[in-house]
Amino acid sequence: MSLFDYDQHILELINHNRIRTLDSIFIHITDTTYLVALLIPFFIFLYSYLKNDLALKIKAWQMVASIVFDSIIITILKYSINRQRPFEIDNHIEKLSSGGSPSFPSGHTSTAFLIATSITILFSNNKWLLSIIWLWAFVVAYTRLALGVHYPSDVIGGMLIGTSNAIIVNRIFTKKITNQTNNV
Repeated sequence: MSLFDYDQHILELINHNRIRTLDSIFIHITDTTYLVALLIPFFIFLYSYLKNDLALKIKAWQMVASIVFDSIIITILKYSINRQRPFEIDNHIEKLSSGGSPSFPSGHTSTAFLIATSITILFSNNKWLLSIIWLWAFVVAYTRLALGVHYPSDVIGGMLIGTSNAIIVNRIFTKKITNQTNNV
């Protein structure tokens, strides 16, 4: 059995054995991924301006930069690799959500893991918040499989890319801030 066969087989198991009564909830969660990802930095910005907190403003800008960087990387990879969606290849996959661009990597999953990683890096002292955001990220990843729009490897790729992009942007911001502080 090839890796593609395993990928397809695992997806079929997840897609066919999902709890169908949760389909509408999974569709809602997956459809709100980008909105949630944009609202989090927006509310951090808002709060930072209300509190006049420069450090918080920088954290919000870092999240926005991470989202932009991630979007560029995901788009380049999607159209360079140009992998077909599972439902386009396999008639047994039930498509329950939108999925118009190429399949690899999962943009929804990448964005969710980018946000979860960014919040972990920037707000690591709030364990309750971290638990919620990581649960959300894993549920988003699962929905992409259950709804039949991505292969497991697309989702794993999205997890790795989103997490890596958050770390890369954090290092860039940390280095920039350290350099500016040393030059003052």
